Amino acid sequence: MSPETLRSEESTFAVSARSPLLTQHMPGLDVLRGIAVLVVVLYHGLYWGPLVTPPPHTAWSRLSSFFTFGWLGVFLFFVLSGFLITGILLDTKDSPSYWRSFYIRRALRILPAFLVVVFLIKVAEHASWPYVALCLFNLANLAPVFHIGGYTYFVLWSLAVEEQFYLVWPWVVKSASRTQLILIMSATLILSPVLRFISFKNILPLGDVHGMTWLISDNLIAGAALAVWLRSADVGRLLVKKLAWILLIIGTSSLVFGIPFGILHRTSAAGATFQTVPFEFLFASALLFALLLDPAMRLPIALRPLRFLGNISYGLYLFHELVFEAFFRLLGRFGRLGHWSPLVWGLGFLVESSLAVAVAYISKRFFEDYFLSLKSKLAPSVRQQRPKWIPGKPQEEQSGASY
Repeated sequence: MSPETLRSEESTFAVSARSPLLTQHMPGLDVLRGIAVLVVVLYHGLYWGPLVTPPPHTAWSRLSSFFTFGWLGVFLFFVLSGFLITGILLDTKDSPSYWRSFYIRRALRILPAFLVVVFLIKVAEHASWPYVALCLFNLANLAPVFHIGGYTYFVLWSLAVEEQFYLVWPWVVKSASRTQLILIMSATLILSPVLRFISFKNILPLGDVHGMTWLISDNLIAGAALAVWLRSADVGRLLVKKLAWILLIIGTSSLVFGIPFGILHRTSAAGATFQTVPFEFLFASALLFALLLDPAMRLPIALRPLRFLGNISYGLYLFHELVFEAFFRLLGRFGRLGHWSPLVWGLGFLVESSLAVAVAYISKRFFEDYFLSLKSKLAPSVRQQRPKWIPGKPQEEQSGASY
């Protein structure tokens, strides 16, 4: 077989073979998105946010510390994004409209709500023009590198990471064969922790070990690797379940083993280098378990609120901190906030988080969905192999890749 023939066959592997678990409707992924955004909101509202000033050594402070690792919700988003985006790229790899379709659909999904947020932080929060410019060029995570002071809307750093990934990864997927892609992903999974160690030790300053795209790309690649693996005809439910359990065991074991070495603390070399690695295994495991949820069956009642949050997760992530900050200023008009009881703080969080959910729902229902509806007109899906539709479901609602 000639190299040209091999290259041709490898370029179409995602089209000719795929796991039957990859359907247009994957409700488990909505649930995972809901979990991711929920823990981020809890983190910002009950541990690290404008309303959180619990007295030390109290029950309230201990409850607040329970949400210390809510920031991991962002890294769960990274794994999900790497999985979904890589799947889209693989399934459209041989399409003549590969570039146009991908970037138009990403722009329609991301830009409308994002531009509203940038406008609000400029008008309402008086962010500096240099910071606004960085945000518009998807470089918000580089604000410390450029020594830009003043107001910064920190939730935009992770969006910048994903946008930078979207600029590079489609070129890699398009030009690489399957073997080359696997080698690139393997190298990234190994190299990212090495680069974090180098940066932490200041051997070569590469930026914040948990904020620079080139230092945390292994989280995105963990999801991408699953997307590649699942595009094999022999990957069925049993094999997916086995790998999910294996990844769960590896993730749990490595986390427990790393605790004595300081893996939970970024101030240590072990933490700066490996803190997110066990969670990459755990999140990959969770993703595989989520795929095992039968799309033809109704979700358990307990999971439906999480799916709802998953459907509005993008807007909720973008807007929740603006809502929190506005609510904090409103409360400040009624007295000295530091003297309020933990019960009042808890009620305050329920109110502000409910407002954030309401804003996100309105944004999704009456604003973002309009632009999403333009996808089929401006950049129709060009997947050469489409899984079976579930009768009675709208197309956009069934697409697990609409993230």
